[in-house]
Amino acid sequence: MWFEPLVMRFLILLFILCMSFVGLAQQTPQFGLYMMNRYLYNPAFTGYEDYWDIKTGYRQQWTGFNTNMSSFYATANMAFDKTDRTSSGKTPFMSKTIRRTFTPTRIRKKTYRANFHQGLGLQAMTDNFGPLSSISLGASYGYHLSLGGEEKLAVGATVGVYQRSLSIGGFLVKDEEDPYMTQSKLNGIQPLVNVGILYYNRKFHIGLSANQMVMDNYSLTRTNIAENDTVRILWLGQTNPNLFFQFGREIKVGRYWTFSPSILAKYMKNAVFGVEGNFKVNFDDLVWMGASYRHKEAIGVMFGVNLNQSLNMTYLYENHSLGLARTSLGSHEIMIAIKMKNKVYSTNPRW
Repeated sequence: MWFEPLVMRFLILLFILCMSFVGLAQQTPQFGLYMMNRYLYNPAFTGYEDYWDIKTGYRQQWTGFNTNMSSFYATANMAFDKTDRTSSGKTPFMSKTIRRTFTPTRIRKKTYRANFHQGLGLQAMTDNFGPLSSISLGASYGYHLSLGGEEKLAVGATVGVYQRSLSIGGFLVKDEEDPYMTQSKLNGIQPLVNVGILYYNRKFHIGLSANQMVMDNYSLTRTNIAENDTVRILWLGQTNPNLFFQFGREIKVGRYWTFSPSILAKYMKNAVFGVEGNFKVNFDDLVWMGASYRHKEAIGVMFGVNLNQSLNMTYLYENHSLGLARTSLGSHEIMIAIKMKNKVYSTNPRW
């Protein structure tokens, strides 16, 4: 029938619009090991550690489905002009040969100390959700101001570029010669702006961040335009900031054990408010295990190990309990961390 191509175009356009809102709800890719890389969601953590903090992570979402749902990131950040120690972990030795302990800076709580340090970082993320994919690249800056004692206040920002693509070449259509449907991919690019604030000391942190602050109409433009065809723009809605609230604490019990609870709350306009929590138990800063819970969505278990003083790895498995995800084989996530120029020397003689 003459109207069938029009109906097909309408259905495809409707699908694209629906997928855009699905992708919009996860504008910032979801990672269950957020507590192992706090910089992912809050640029104020840029320069938080006492070493060059390099991490890479991969998440395979909803395994068992015949589609690609995966996310990947690579991040790196470092501090400079930093004279004190704020990272958690064992009390370091300032020399590998002279066993002289280093005590963190402590002054009276009411004494104001104007010391500050700065941080620089880079991040790259990719996210695939069936035919919809995105990639973002950004550079970060963090400013950390001492409030006295070990208390600090930090602000940070990430600026970069965000691209979203929709592949329609694999759709089965009746009219394969339709120039609208012969386009292999639709692409759209817009600026990436993330901001954050953080209050912390060595054993506690609380932060608030807003990712994707550029609230602009998001459009995808066609590529591989057919001959004598005109460029058409598909409006896919408006981007809204992803708001993140992070809280975490380190609780030392005895000589060897450290308990680390953390909470991540996520909110975006016109989307579901989400809360998830992790609880990690660390033994002698050598191995750790823990559990994660995402409200009404998933539960998971994690395991990690310090392979040496500069390299560690953490694995997370999640079992889902919501909607279509219940029929999957779960989600897998792995993170590898590298500490370069680490001045925190371990007391373990094997390292």
